Amino acid sequence: MSEQLALEPLCEYCGEPYLVDLLECWPEERAWMFETCCEGAHEDLCWSIEHNEEGVRESVRALFAEYGIEIRRPYSSESEMAIRLDFGLRLESITLAEAKAFVATHHRHNRPPVGWRWGHAVYNGDTLVAVAMVGRPVARMIPGATVCEVTRLCVDPTLDRELSEHACSMLYGAAARETKRRGFAKIITYTLETERGTSLKGAGWTAEHRTRAEKWSRKSRPRAEVAPAGRKIRWARTFKPSKEAA
Repeated sequence: MSEQLALEPLCEYCGEPYLVDLLECWPEERAWMFETCCEGAHEDLCWSIEHNEEGVRESVRALFAEYGIEIRRPYSSESEMAIRLDFGLRLESITLAEAKAFVATHHRHNRPPVGWRWGHAVYNGDTLVAVAMVGRPVARMIPGATVCEVTRLCVDPTLDRELSEHACSMLYGAAARETKRRGFAKIITYTLETERGTSLKGAGWTAEHRTRAEKWSRKSRPRAEVAPAGRKIRWARTFKPSKEAA
């Protein structure tokens, strides 16, 4: 290794020359192993990454760059004393089967929707972290010929939050761009009234309507309640149609 992360000439824990280096690295598998002079140095590195002390994160990024591996940032957890890598987010397409399986596994309160027009996926490295499913509007009074709806947006809650940061805004932005490209006039989605909608605001959506707290089930059409029945906010982005919607 041509360059090491040497923050001190001697390690304060073991008294040997301070050593933090990449022992081995497998770029294709995105696997790696650090070498340190002692356990104390390893814990010190974890703490420094967690608190971004003296630009340590940038030094770690440069270390991986020598192996041709671009990472968005390293991060760590004081409780686990482990170093993890955030490779950055990558937008991809996704099939209906893949999206439904992901939503069925990870969504907090809704099942996968039945309708489908297209979908988007966000990966961090090789890890699928979030999906968006786009279909016809669920509300019958909204015209499906000119309006699309993000019927599900789901993030894997089992992953570290660093891996999915900004994924929701990326998905909402991608869904809006594809809506415009296909010639639709508008795209909508709903959030619970208790949700802040930060990702939607970041993607340029605006709140346009607050629904009533109604249940899907009626005497005339009994249905099993599979989603929260509280008030919701409808968000939207509107476009000037450029061609016949597909």
